[in-house]
Amino acid sequence: MTDALDRLAAVGEDLLGRVGGVLVRGGVPEDGPVWELLRRVGALPGDVLDHALSLDVDGLRSAASELHGVAERFGALPERLEADVGRSAWEGSGAEAFGVVWNALAEHIGDGGDPGTIAGRLAVTASYLDALAGWAAGFRYDLAEVIARVATSAEAVTVRTAPTGLSAAGGVTGLSATVGPAAVTAAVGSAGLSAVVGPAAVAAAADREVGAAANRIAVLVLRSAVAAIEAAGELRGRWAGRLAELEYHPPLVPQGPALISGVTRVNL
Repeated sequence: MTDALDRLAAVGEDLLGRVGGVLVRGGVPEDGPVWELLRRVGALPGDVLDHALSLDVDGLRSAASELHGVAERFGALPERLEADVGRSAWEGSGAEAFGVVWNALAEHIGDGGDPGTIAGRLAVTASYLDALAGWAAGFRYDLAEVIARVATSAEAVTVRTAPTGLSAAGGVTGLSATVGPAAVTAAVGSAGLSAVVGPAAVAAAADREVGAAANRIAVLVLRSAVAAIEAAGELRGRWAGRLAELEYHPPLVPQGPALISGVTRVNL
């Protein structure tokens, strides 16, 4: 199912790709918020969008629904098999030994109410998938809001209209080298500025403006990613204890002469 993030994907990919290019070419101020956010997320804004777009919310919900069905089917097994065993009219020491094993297995399978049983653990895992789908949907929604906000901002206009190859580092190899000193002067709207400070300084100022705009956009996107990472950690912490491997401990079954000395009757 298409959501808001899917509809904004093309706009977001173009803008955040440009933002990432500015950050890579121009660098990031060490004392600015983007540097710390990049360290925490470990990805550029465009990578964050790509990851969010790859999250299959419908697939997670479909898997959860299927697993809920499996849990219900498992939960119904003990009662059904108990009825079959009861109709067998099996008596004797062999039946008693089988009963010990069967009761242990029935308890291990469970009816779905106890998370320490197979049926219960399946139900818990299905619920975890539901929660994971909710997290993914929430992340996609929040990121879509951020992209809708930044895509219509003045910062987005600044980044989109910056010539290709802009350094964003404040150097003369950026804007002035791309379009020439005269075009730089025309862009800032003041011939006097170029005469006073020189075309290189004008280009450096334009570079810094684009870099600042890209940094402000990156902050919003990366903060959304950090919030999603923290929410995922909390989700994992809440469910970790209930998703551990479930071990089966077989019961002690009578063996030896005591088992085979009795009489066994089976009505066919």
